[in-house]
Amino acid sequence: DARLRSSDIFVDLGSGVGNVVLQAALEVGCESWGCEMMDNACELAELQEKEFKARCRLWGLAIGEIHLERGDFLNNAATLRILQKADVVLVNNQAFTPELNDRLTSHFLDLKEGCKVVSLKSFVPSGHKITSRNLNSAYNVLEVVEKRYYSACVSWTDAPGSYFVSTKDSSKLKAFAKTASRQASV
Repeated sequence: DARLRSSDIFVDLGSGVGNVVLQAALEVGCESWGCEMMDNACELAELQEKEFKARCRLWGLAIGEIHLERGDFLNNAATLRILQKADVVLVNNQAFTPELNDRLTSHFLDLKEGCKVVSLKSFVPSGHKITSRNLNSAYNVLEVVEKRYYSACVSWTDAPGSYFVSTKDSSKLKAFAKTASRQASV
């Protein structure tokens, strides 16, 4: 769904032990970033990255650049900078609090047009509509599509479920603002 290409930048927010970051660098060859705050997961990710790179060299495999960051992705300067250039962002936000999801959503205003955010919970409330009262909301620039995954297709459960692909698209907000401006000048 994300159509990740070798020229793209992939970012995993809450990257755990780095599995998806390494997989994207190997399978697609793209620049891959991960940010994790749990120390044990970070240590395992660093060990895994070292072993991964050694095996890729041994087998003659070309991989994309890998960057594993430690810390809170909302406060990590390198992660916040690369988010502005990202083509695909993965966020396993199933266990995030509503407050954390809202704080993260505000950073999506800085994403480039066309960036795709893949998540387990939608960042945009169901039925959201642009109004003159919410013009500054990040919800207005995300076009969300709900997708399904089937049983035994993911590592965390055997049950089927949903995920969401949100694409940064400011065109509806711009059209609304243009229409509102015309109506105000009449």
